[in-house]
Amino acid sequence: MKGRMRRFFLLLVLSSNLFLAQNSLNDFENGNNLLSENKFSEAENLFRRALKEEPNNLDFKSQLVLTLINQNKNDEAEKNIIEILKENSLFPAALWYGGLNNFQRNKPDFRQAVSYFERFYKLIDESSNQYFAVNFYIGKSYQNLLYTDGLSYDEVSRMLETYKKYVDIETDTEVKNKITGFIKTIEENRPGKNVEKWVIATTQSAKNK
Repeated sequence: MKGRMRRFFLLLVLSSNLFLAQNSLNDFENGNNLLSENKFSEAENLFRRALKEEPNNLDFKSQLVLTLINQNKNDEAEKNIIEILKENSLFPAALWYGGLNNFQRNKPDFRQAVSYFERFYKLIDESSNQYFAVNFYIGKSYQNLLYTDGLSYDEVSRMLETYKKYVDIETDTEVKNKITGFIKTIEENRPGKNVEKWVIATTQSAKNK
């Protein structure tokens, strides 16, 4: 009798866990649907509810991060990104969202964005749409740094490399011509390796330091 009751209890627990898993999966799918409709606050609520049932689910937490980024809750998003990467330092979604979070925030941290994007870059397939995007974001982050903090010779080279890959894929003629023009200007004016850091002033005149 005790054995039968124990089996019944285990079956009950298993059924309960399956029910909870199905509920959290439904919340995850519905949350993604809300994301596609730009209903970020509602999506956030569903992802949080899913995480209550599966607190260690990195997919759920990553999508929560995306809702936070889109609501400019950047500090909270960064906290969750760090937590995810502590569990899995190569979790692609967290690296991608980490780059976006630091690139898009009100006070961007482009160096941190580059750090995330470069780690993501090593994981992405060249046939992926995100390969197109990550080359743009790395190039653009470095371009922004060129006008503020300045870039080393190697960083300028990496900026040019990623921008060239982006231009090869870009189909918008206007965008393509604009970035191609920027690449040409940089290649014609960049200083040599002996210059520790190159900064382009906002007046568009180049200065070295």
